[in-house]
Amino acid sequence: MRQRAVIVIDSTQPNRSRPTRSLRAVLAQSLPADRLKTSIALINKLLRGWVFFWAAGLMSFGLFAQSMASDTFPGFTLSEAGPARIDVATRMGVLIDPDRTMTPDQVTRSQTGWQTINRTAPNFGFTSDAYWFRFDLQNTSVRPVNRLVEVPIPFLDEVRLYHLVDGMLTTTYALGDAQPFALRPVRHPHFVMPLKLLPGSNQIYLRLASTGTIEASVRVWEPLAFQVASQDESLLQGGFAGVLLIMVIYNLFLFFSIRDLSYIYFIGFVSSYLLFHLSLSGYAFAYLWPDAVTWNSYAISTFAASSALFTCLFANSFLKLRHASVAAFLLLNALAVISALLTVSTFFLPYSVTIRIGASLAIPVALIALLLGYWLWWRGAKFARFYCLAWTAVLIGLLVLAAEKFGLVPNGFWSNNAPQIGILVQVVLLSITLADRINADRSLRLEAQSEALDIERAARASQTALIAAQEHANVELEKRVQARTNDLNQTLEKLQIANTRLQHLSTTDGLTQISNRAFFDQSLQTEHRRAARLGTSLSVILFDIDHFKKINDSYGHPAGDECLRAVGEVLRSKMLRAEDVVARYGGEEFVLLRVNASLTNSIAVAEELRVEIENLRLDINGHPIQFTASFGVAIDMPTGNSSPQDLVSEADKALYQAKSDGRNRVQVAAT
Repeated sequence: MRQRAVIVIDSTQPNRSRPTRSLRAVLAQSLPADRLKTSIALINKLLRGWVFFWAAGLMSFGLFAQSMASDTFPGFTLSEAGPARIDVATRMGVLIDPDRTMTPDQVTRSQTGWQTINRTAPNFGFTSDAYWFRFDLQNTSVRPVNRLVEVPIPFLDEVRLYHLVDGMLTTTYALGDAQPFALRPVRHPHFVMPLKLLPGSNQIYLRLASTGTIEASVRVWEPLAFQVASQDESLLQGGFAGVLLIMVIYNLFLFFSIRDLSYIYFIGFVSSYLLFHLSLSGYAFAYLWPDAVTWNSYAISTFAASSALFTCLFANSFLKLRHASVAAFLLLNALAVISALLTVSTFFLPYSVTIRIGASLAIPVALIALLLGYWLWWRGAKFARFYCLAWTAVLIGLLVLAAEKFGLVPNGFWSNNAPQIGILVQVVLLSITLADRINADRSLRLEAQSEALDIERAARASQTALIAAQEHANVELEKRVQARTNDLNQTLEKLQIANTRLQHLSTTDGLTQISNRAFFDQSLQTEHRRAARLGTSLSVILFDIDHFKKINDSYGHPAGDECLRAVGEVLRSKMLRAEDVVARYGGEEFVLLRVNASLTNSIAVAEELRVEIENLRLDINGHPIQFTASFGVAIDMPTGNSSPQDLVSEADKALYQAKSDGRNRVQVAAT
């Protein structure tokens, strides 16, 4: 990584361009002997003064240069005895790479551009620049020691570490949330990289790049101390998630008992925030979807947007703004629509755009929900008092989190866990709010019973009054029954709509907008049983895009997504029969299930699709992209003893045979 250049000056060879004469010889020719000695002594004093002056200047410059170098390349001392943890914090040199083009060799050789971190925490907010950091670990032991370098920010796209000893690269890591979790050297939600530190100086260079925020809270751990701290952190996160899950289940039971939509919206908010927190802290990627790299890349922005959506719905329902203020009701509805659109757009727009919009939307939504609660409390709605206190705690937590993300407050335990603390406080206070609301409803029922007793006493005094009271009670009862019936019908209608939307989302591929693998598997089982019963044929056309990995590697995953969308559009346009099933089978694979179709017809459909895909021309960011697909066709007459997966397996074998024969062709399975 670094080479030392040595310049050798040979002073043994004379200068042959002209004869050399000493200063003493020149003065001897021009001055008498007595004056010569005085002049030589004076000259010697002057020369010694100049030499002392230049030596002092060079030493001062050297000390200044050394001081500047140490400021941008600080060192930390460690040994076998400790310390167990080193918080590097801002004690690093930083080099900004706006174009993300600097190589490790250029960075390690560079003596300019390095700066000190002049802020309370190494948080640089939302930025598209790449940041290089460096520091030195001085191992004072006589033997190598093992340490773990931790970057506790799970959502960084690129984390690269270079370990140099005496200018030689000994260890390197290339991590990031764009890679499968299984590739990490240490199974942990954070980026943890083991190092063997040799005796003496160990130079550490770290490169961070992301489409979101850049945070460089680097820690150096002794392995046993890291294990203990990691267990404590996991226990804390597990306790937080457990409390929220308990509250979700508790409020779900309350909903089934009371039938108030406020509980459903509150459950949606708590669930969305829980998943947002688990995604932000890396635990979701570690334990829920370790292989779903693409989904993990936008899960944070998706759950942030859905949290804002359910916040608006909950505030609107709980505060009954439809009756309190039409303007406030419409305002929260507008914010709910914006949040819903943002939730959907997280699947299509870049993460760097949606996370900024989500972060900018969270504070206004929480603030408006809070102000409306205080407004109703001021107007005399007692049930809003605990609501206001609950959302005040959440708003404070969100403010601290947003300030930490924009680099306004230091990264630490309280800033990292402020939203969790606020949410826990909110859950407790809202539970009190709901209990208070139940007590209020009970008081209303008691008052109604008291009124009924008064009416009964009055009715006993007069038969006429009793008949009139009974008639009035019957009319009121019918109205209430009708109102409850209308409310129940509206609730069932909304639930039916929600179930229909949920069914559509669960059977549709979000990227291509065609059916997904689950829908295909279910359809295959159904059609296989029907074909076996009716004695009809069943054919499967399985194909995938040729060299799809090369497209991703050359043009990026967004380009690959555009190719998949284009193929999905071709399939939707070529669906000729209502009984056929078109689905995305997984990755770049697609499948067609054709009922009661001949082998010749299925081959013709496959060939038509192959030609259509081959003729596709995509222009992505100025890059023309063209690709082909390989097809495997299989047909069978199902029986009661055959398996539907056998048909898919035969189509898959034919597909791989098509790839072996040169790709961009249709291969029929052997019958």
